[in-house]
Amino acid sequence: MSDDKLLKNIVDSLIEERKSDKKFKFLTRSIFFVFILFLVVSIILSSTDNINQTNKHVAVVEVTGMISSAGPVNPDVILPHIQNAVKNDNCVGVILKINSPGGSATQSKIIFDEIKKIRLKTDKKIYAVIDDVGASGGYYIAASADQIFSSSSSIVGSIGVRLDSFNVSRLMDKLGVDSQTLSSGKDKTMLDPFSPLTPEHRIHLERLLKNIHNQFIQDIESSRGDKITQDVFTGLFWTGIEAKRIGLIDDLLSTYDVSEKFFNNNPLIVYNKEKDIVKELLNSTLNTSNTIFGIKY
Repeated sequence: MSDDKLLKNIVDSLIEERKSDKKFKFLTRSIFFVFILFLVVSIILSSTDNINQTNKHVAVVEVTGMISSAGPVNPDVILPHIQNAVKNDNCVGVILKINSPGGSATQSKIIFDEIKKIRLKTDKKIYAVIDDVGASGGYYIAASADQIFSSSSSIVGSIGVRLDSFNVSRLMDKLGVDSQTLSSGKDKTMLDPFSPLTPEHRIHLERLLKNIHNQFIQDIESSRGDKITQDVFTGLFWTGIEAKRIGLIDDLLSTYDVSEKFFNNNPLIVYNKEKDIVKELLNSTLNTSNTIFGIKY
C-alpha cells in the first residue's frame, strides 16, 4: 500500500471517529435536554393547582412523614399552607390528609395548638382524614380538626409518650473500654449510654414523660369530649373500624367522601404538592413505593 493511500485511510478513519464522537455527544445532549424538558413540563403541570386556586375548591394539606423540627412535618412546613387556604376566598374548606406515625411531642403540640387558633378565627371547616396511619403525634395533629375521619383499615391511636436510650456499660466492661466523659453537673450525663441509669434519674424521667403524656391526654379530651368511650391513652392503636367504635374518629370516610359530603364535591387542590415534585418524579420513574407503617395486604 502506497504512503498516500495509507495516509488517506488514516485521515478517513479519524474523520469517521470524529463523526462518531459528534453523534454520541449529540445523542447524550439530546437525552439530557429531553429529561430537562420533561422535568420542566412536569413542574408546570403539577403547579396548575396554584392556578386553579382562583376557582372554588377544597384545600388539601398533606401531613406526611415523621414529625420533627427539621423533618417533613413541622409547624413551618404545615401551618403556612393552612393559613393560605383559610385566607383564600375561593377555598371552601380544608382537609388535613394525615399519614404519619408521629415523632416530636413538642412539634406535634405546636401544630395542634396553632390549628386550634386558626379555627377560632375562621368559619371554614378543617377536617382531618387519616390515610394509612395517624398514630401518636399524627393523631395529635388530627385531633386539632373539627372532625376526624379514616379508612376502615387505617391505623389510629398510639396516644402515649416514649423515650428511647441504650446502655452499653456492661459491653464496654467486657471490652475493657472506659468512658472519659466530663461534665460540670452531676445530672448532666443522664442517659449517657456508657453509664447505668440511676434510680433517681429513672424517677425524674418517668415524671417528665408522665407530664408530657398528661398534656397529650388533656388536649385529646378537650378535642374529642365525650366521644371517647374507653381508655385510649395507654399507647395502643386500632384499625379505623375500631377507632370509630371507641370514639377516636367520627366516621369512615375518604378525602373524596369528605369533599362530597361537606363541600359539595368541589375540586381538591393539594396546597403543599410542590414540595414533593422531585420525589414524585423519581417514584414514578423508578416505580418505587414507600410505606410509613409496615402493614400491607
